[in-house]
Amino acid sequence: MAFDKFMACALTALVFVYATISLAESASIEALYNEIDKLPPQQRQKRLEDGARREGKFKFYGISAAALLDAYTRGFMKKYPFIKAEFWRGSGNKLVFRTLTEHRTGQLDTDAVLVGTENVMTLKRSGIWVRYHSPESENFGKDYTDKDGYWHADSLGVSAIGYNTRLVKREEAPKGYSDLFDSKWKGNLSIDMEPERALMGWLTAWGEQKTIAFVEGLMKNGAVVRRGHTLQAQLLCAGEFKIAAEIYPDAILRMKQGGCPTEIVFPNPTPAHISGAIGVYTNTPHPHAAALFIDFMKSAEGAKILASTGRLSGRKGVKSLYEELSNLEERGIHVLIVTPEQSEKIAKPMEKIMKEILVP
Repeated sequence: MAFDKFMACALTALVFVYATISLAESASIEALYNEIDKLPPQQRQKRLEDGARREGKFKFYGISAAALLDAYTRGFMKKYPFIKAEFWRGSGNKLVFRTLTEHRTGQLDTDAVLVGTENVMTLKRSGIWVRYHSPESENFGKDYTDKDGYWHADSLGVSAIGYNTRLVKREEAPKGYSDLFDSKWKGNLSIDMEPERALMGWLTAWGEQKTIAFVEGLMKNGAVVRRGHTLQAQLLCAGEFKIAAEIYPDAILRMKQGGCPTEIVFPNPTPAHISGAIGVYTNTPHPHAAALFIDFMKSAEGAKILASTGRLSGRKGVKSLYEELSNLEERGIHVLIVTPEQSEKIAKPMEKIMKEILVP
């Protein structure tokens, strides 16, 4: 946690420096994109492909699962075989810190940067991203694209309650968050030590005081704090505890296909946040290829790749691989979507809860 706090402070300091540096550098790229955007669709596409063919390369930084980044990359190269694409995967603040530091020293070797919800506004303010308007954005809700064109999100990250079906009967399973305080779950609950996805939803829906009281209530009922949602899911499958107070449903459903005895419960509200936000680097050496990649990520083809991993695509009409995650709102499930702008407003109380209450 001390390291995370240091990283957060360092990022804040770096943002002010880089925002000034990047303004002039982005002007020529934006002028190119503005010119291309004036073309009819077919001519626009041809202009991008001709430019990308000359560039021949594309590289991006990303925080999404390596398997998804790899699938995007391979799908992109299959569609555009004249582009050699690659990625580097990092995590959270560390990726952002590396991005900003390499930008300052002139060593940032990338064409685009993809970050999590909690870091979107930091990068936008830094000037690292250049404005680009993808025609594919019209197939997404307004919350999936920055109003100024700096970032473009591909998916929705959801948090749910999970339980082990060998240890808990369906009729006895919790139906919502208040049920987690039942004494029968004492010592048989788990929560991740950094449950950002759930905390964003709780803080947005309930406010700081009620959220603190809720998390403290979980701890009083013997909630076990673990690091890593993958580990938490594995332990739930193994029967180390009966209930996961917050869990990533796509991950647990993948494990369920392999025999994990679990079910998920969508509480009211079900926390979710805009995920997979990518933007073109202001100094990209391959602006045509970068634009094509963002269009590809948000295209029907890209959405199909994402959905095949079980994640929830933000593209209209695209279903998840799992029926349990499809058509949530149509099934009467209240999904509370937190945007990058909202996540920034609740960053401090979220850090406070993780640092002071969710201690293993």
